[in-house]
This record gives sequence, structure tokens and C-alpha cells, in this order.
Amino acid sequence: MALDAGDAAAVGSFAKGADVLVNATVPRFNTILMAAAREGPMAYVDLASASSDPFVDDAKWKAAGVPAIIGMGEDPGLSNVFARYGADQMDSVDAIRIRDGDTASSPAFPFICLFSPETFIGETLNSSRIWRNGAYTAVPPFGGFENYSFPAPVGPQPVYEVDHEEVDTLPRFIGKGVQYVDFKLALDDRTVRILQTFRDLEIFGSDRPDRLAARKAILDVIPKPADLTGKVEGSAALVVEVDGRQNGGTRQVRISTLIGHPEAAAKHGATGTAYLTGTGGAIGALLLASGGIEPGMHSPETLDPAPVLPMLAERGIAVREEQLSGKASGSGRSRKTKKR
Repeated sequence: MALDAGDAAAVGSFAKGADVLVNATVPRFNTILMAAAREGPMAYVDLASASSDPFVDDAKWKAAGVPAIIGMGEDPGLSNVFARYGADQMDSVDAIRIRDGDTASSPAFPFICLFSPETFIGETLNSSRIWRNGAYTAVPPFGGFENYSFPAPVGPQPVYEVDHEEVDTLPRFIGKGVQYVDFKLALDDRTVRILQTFRDLEIFGSDRPDRLAARKAILDVIPKPADLTGKVEGSAALVVEVDGRQNGGTRQVRISTLIGHPEAAAKHGATGTAYLTGTGGAIGALLLASGGIEPGMHSPETLDPAPVLPMLAERGIAVREEQLSGKASGSGRSRKTKKR
């Protein structure tokens, strides 16, 4: 449904009596749904942020006595939890690198988006940022190319810097002197070419009527993520590397999870990406419903990761932890590995 600024009361009325409002819409509706949750009052969780500082209204949530978890999907969400889990093992943190990999393909569709096409195209065509040595560095679209080795069967994939919430929140909330944070997303060559065509034609970067019409036409023909269930091969992987120091020595830990799209379709009726994202949101809702989250706005890395990992395992999401030797801060590259 299309929401506007006058709809918060209607949403609140519709959800009256609920304990938690789970917002799985695109981020442009966040402000309306947040207002409905505060006025409810209902605890609130969403999957992605609409602004560079989604925590600006923290005082309002505290005053209303309502807790909210912001950005609790796969990434952001599970990625933040993994980063916190790794950081908790260290006295200080040098770098956090997040890599989202996927080998999804479908003979029926030349261009697929496993989450909101509007969000996917927007974040890949926007400039992104890297946190380095206490300041942000801008990166142009399709910058920061790297061939990153994901766990099998995903394997080596081309990844690029992408505009993502973790780069804003992890330096702010992890602490421990973190000097470097980045986020890279796997994009195959065909997808990059299509996205660059969108960029060159200014289809998603202009409000001209003809460009708006073209944008709508493109979004209309891209298959909806829910319609891809059971129709894509390949696997989705999420990897978070944390470099730091402990007891005077250097340390690097890698936390990852992986799920096949056909497996997710058979077991859960979703693609792997949708299942990872939805499970993050569901766990956030369960944590809120338990009453253990204080009023105010919370980024996932501010929460204790200890209860989250067993909840993932109970839902068929295996989390792998590796201790890596040969620290390579800021490069995204790791050398010798050993399983822990």
C-alpha cells in the first residue's frame, strides 16, 4: 500500500494491540511506521535505514518508553551481530570488513534482485563511504573492486563498495578504537553492465518525467523477489572479518553464514537471501517481545550477540567462526586460515 505522512494514525489503528511492529517495507516508509510504533505504543524493528542518522529521534523513543531495533535483517542486521561477536573477543579493533556474496542465477530472468529492486539499484548507483582513521572517505559507484574468496560453494566473486548502513553504525557503536570499516557486495559482470546503463541514462538519478516513467517501467518488469522462490540456483553468503588486538598480539576472526537458494526454497519457501533477511527481523521481533530491550533506538551491534547465534542455529542458519592468521587491515584479503 502507498503510505503518506498522514497515515501513521491509520497504521497504529490497524496494528492496535500488537506488541511489536515489524517494518519490512522499503526505507522511505520508515518515518511513518516509526511514528505509528511510538504512538501505539509498540516495539519496533525494521530491516534497513532511510537516512544517514536514523537514530536522531532516540530521545523520543526513550520518552515514549518504547524500544526499537534499526536495521535488523541480513545486512544490515546479522552482519552487525557478527561484527559485535568478533569485536567482543578483542581488546581493541583495527578493522571490520563485510562481504555479501551471491551466485544466484535464473535462465528465465536476465536481471534479478533478491531484495527490493528499488533499494538494490539505489544503493549500487549511489556513492559509498569507507571509515578510515577516524574519518569517512567517499567512493564512487562501482569503486573498490576486489575478487573476494567466499566460502564454498560461492567461491571467488567480484565485489564492490556499496552504500550501506554498517559503515555508519559500526564506528559509532562498536568502539574499541575501530580504524576501518567497509561493505562490499558481489556484482557479476552482467549485472554491473546493466546497472551502469541505468546510471548513464540517468534513469534512477533524475526526476524528469520521462526518466520517472522509464524507472517505473523497469521496476515493473524486474521480477519481484518473492516470485523468485524456487526459480534461482546458487547460494547466498555473508562474511564479516574483524581484525584487532588481544593480550598484546594481533588477531583476526572471520564469521560467516551460507545458504543455498534451492535449499531455502525447499525448507522455508523463500530464497536464501529472503530467509536470512527475514530471520534477522524475526529474531529482532522476538528479542523485543521478550521485554529485555531497553527503551530507545538500538543498532544490532549494541545488542548482546550471545542469544542471537543459538536462535539462528535453531532456525537452520549455521554460523561458522574461523581464526585467521596474516592480518590484512583494510584490504579485505586474508591469508592462512584455520577452523575453530
